Amino acid sequence: MKFRFEDQPHQAAAIAAVADLFEGALTPPLGGLVGQAPGATGHAGFRLDRQALAERLDEVTNRETGVEPQSELVLLEADELIESEARDFPNFAVEMETGTGKTYVYIATALQLAQAHGLRKFVILVHSVAIRAGVVKTFEQTEEHFRAKFPSLQYHWGVLGEGPALDDFLEPSSTVQFLVASVQAIDKPDTGVVYQEAEQPQLWGDSGSGMASISKTKPVVIVDEPQNFKTDLRKKAIATLNPMVVLRYSATHAEKFNLVHRLSPKMATELGLVKRVSVKGVTAGDSGKPYFRMDKIRSRSGRLFAEVMMDVDGSGGPQRKPEVLQNGSDLYAVSKGLDQYRGMVVDRFERKPDRVVFENGFVVRVGEETGVDRMAIWQDQLRHTIRAHLARQKQIDSTSRDVKVLSLFFVEHVADYWPVDGQPAPVLPELFDRLFREEWARAGHDPADCPDPATLRVHYFPSTKTGIYKDSVGTSAKAQEEQARAYEEIIENKERILTKDNPRAFIFSHSALKEGWDNPNVFQVGFLRQTGSEVERRQQIGRGLRLPVDESGTRVTDPTVCRLTLVVDETFQEFRDGLNREYVAAGEGGGGPEPDNEDDRVTVKRRKDKYESPEFKELWDRIRYKARYRVSLDPSVLPAAVAGSEHLDDIRFIARRTNVIQSAELRYDDDGKVVTEDVEVAESAGTSLTIVGQRLPDIVRLVEDQLLATKFPLQLTRPTVAAIIAAIPGDLQARAIDDPERWARVVAFAIRTVTIEEMVDHIEYEADPEENWWDADVVFLEAEDKTKPVLRGGREPENGVDPAPAGGLNLFDYVIHDSGVERDFARYLENNPDVKFFTKLPRRFRVRTPVGEYSPDWAILCDRDGVEQLYLVRETKGTLNLDDLPWDEAMRIRFTRQHFAVAPAGRVDYYFTTSGAGLRVEEDWKDQV
Repeated sequence: MKFRFEDQPHQAAAIAAVADLFEGALTPPLGGLVGQAPGATGHAGFRLDRQALAERLDEVTNRETGVEPQSELVLLEADELIESEARDFPNFAVEMETGTGKTYVYIATALQLAQAHGLRKFVILVHSVAIRAGVVKTFEQTEEHFRAKFPSLQYHWGVLGEGPALDDFLEPSSTVQFLVASVQAIDKPDTGVVYQEAEQPQLWGDSGSGMASISKTKPVVIVDEPQNFKTDLRKKAIATLNPMVVLRYSATHAEKFNLVHRLSPKMATELGLVKRVSVKGVTAGDSGKPYFRMDKIRSRSGRLFAEVMMDVDGSGGPQRKPEVLQNGSDLYAVSKGLDQYRGMVVDRFERKPDRVVFENGFVVRVGEETGVDRMAIWQDQLRHTIRAHLARQKQIDSTSRDVKVLSLFFVEHVADYWPVDGQPAPVLPELFDRLFREEWARAGHDPADCPDPATLRVHYFPSTKTGIYKDSVGTSAKAQEEQARAYEEIIENKERILTKDNPRAFIFSHSALKEGWDNPNVFQVGFLRQTGSEVERRQQIGRGLRLPVDESGTRVTDPTVCRLTLVVDETFQEFRDGLNREYVAAGEGGGGPEPDNEDDRVTVKRRKDKYESPEFKELWDRIRYKARYRVSLDPSVLPAAVAGSEHLDDIRFIARRTNVIQSAELRYDDDGKVVTEDVEVAESAGTSLTIVGQRLPDIVRLVEDQLLATKFPLQLTRPTVAAIIAAIPGDLQARAIDDPERWARVVAFAIRTVTIEEMVDHIEYEADPEENWWDADVVFLEAEDKTKPVLRGGREPENGVDPAPAGGLNLFDYVIHDSGVERDFARYLENNPDVKFFTKLPRRFRVRTPVGEYSPDWAILCDRDGVEQLYLVRETKGTLNLDDLPWDEAMRIRFTRQHFAVAPAGRVDYYFTTSGAGLRVEEDWKDQV
């Protein structure tokens, strides 16, 4: 299998946010060798104007959604460096939710900077072998895609410490060089090979250490997961690289510096860029013994204390809470009088092994848990994960998609799954095999056809060189080496495990596996922990957030398919509240997207009588066709249309690059504090900034690049683009010299907008051959799971599912709605005597348009005056004015009208309406748009 990559709007926005920072702020060195990029020997000769960079920062952050506007650079300052003098340098942060293509984005951003400015040296810093392996894998997977996207750029990547990677990076060359480095390789000056001087002078520079040679190139440093680089030592290690600028990419920044782009978990979920999350909570029942979990023994001021988890009585009954015990603590008192803890008084703490001894002789070691049957919890977790796995595979198979479902189990100790000397025999393999056979039969399959469960399991654990699996964690060289073997195997099998001819579908791995490995087809994650130890819930979610791919490597975006189920060992409320605390701690304000409670799921069923009715067949026969479009647009009309477009007006606000002089009179209050306000500051222009010896960039190429690098790429021939630019009024053309890059953005926006609007009157749809039309069984699933709407403050939710009236007109027994408008419109349809049948069209039903695929809301069969049947497709909005809608939404509605105008089986009336405006059958479309 080969993963397929395509330009996605959310990734283009993240790339543009960084690339646009350097327009007008970064100047390459003059001179150089003919045919060689300015950065071939490094970036030491480049001039980064920090004042201009701050101005660009102000412009970028003011246009970005969810980003606080900023006009001052926050610099990382470091002194007493590992090797060199003190330094400071700009840092910019990009926040992208896990699973949305962060690694792809920063590689593409680097290539964009290389193409636009001649930068050639990029160091990618990672903190773990897992992430390092993932970065290398992304380079391998995207190579064909990026070679096509940047045909004029040659690029190469290598891993510091492997082969000639460092020598290749330092070699003067027009090839873009990426050096992937683990921070552990550069933060140990006493032992790190990169700090040792070569015995012979290096071929491409003076003698010195590898670190000194890297620092002379003044690279652009890209930090992957920078929250793991917070220590002073690691900050100094970054500074020792002597970066021209540092770009930081993470879903959970601890220090955001200058945040220039944000794709939050909530935004990613609402845009359908990641799977939605459902949680199945499995909590322990009462075993008849007091619940007690020993987490840790700590020493404070010469005394020992124990951190434990136990039940504590409260107004709402007993709740499990963390407590701190010391010698003499009486658990009956600590629990506020719970009888099961009578007689449990701490006698002493012991070390190696760490344990607590009670006066009644009861002993609990660190990591042990009493009062629950851990095996019973594991059994339920395994059972529900297998059950969800089989149901998900059946659902996807019913849509005729070749998508293989994977389930991932995290175990805390290798010995739970694999034989380890000195440990009890593992219990999970036999338990899994038995439960799989039971769930196979429960799902309605013939037991005789059940595959051997052992062939469905695969495990990945850290191992020694001799193949002994271990519970390796931490950052020591030995632990890193052992973990690397597991990660390399996971990465190497990333594509192979996605093919259905490979039976492996249930993956058992070590609980330490966090960032760095995310297989897109993980639909279930089970956490088989020895204790209820705290594990970051965002990490749990992150391992399965990526959108799935089919066997051709094509991404699947159907929201009914893209759902991740977590099977956890706590209640849904505990998981939800803990997750929200993590979002708040990470700066997510009120929290991220709330997960769905798997126990609140309902099965939306297709009504057989409606599905087999003549009404459905007649309506479906009218709308089930697919159609392709072609545009017969004479490019000669574009120059005049663009030249007269109001979208060019922004050119008049392009500021000439000048120094800015501000002046104001200082006014003081009685305490001597300056109280001069911003409105009292006068501004005038200083000396114009000119770049001597630098030619005006090729503005035709700049406009072409902008046309392709945005949400709706538009490819026009170079002569057409040149003709459009030539037709722009001379006074506006002349402003290109003031700020070529911004000028190109304004012009490209005008060209794109005008061209697409012109397409409405010049587009022709033609139905595909009938064998390619939509299949009703694929679009309208017989049954699919949805989350019940949750009442908040007594109000009906905007999104959710509502029961449809028994014997009503709806194809389904529930109404799935994305807004209050849709919910109210469904109620209107049920009570309209002219309506004979209706259905909400699933997102699987799509119409092609030049501004993206589009899914209409409703298909309706109704009578007019009792004599004529009308076949309607309706879009419901909150307004009757298309100009009130976002431009792309309004354009999709206009194009969809053209699609339904060529319905081959008979007339289909397509229009848009509101919940209060009814069907709007009598309206004339052309009078309204």
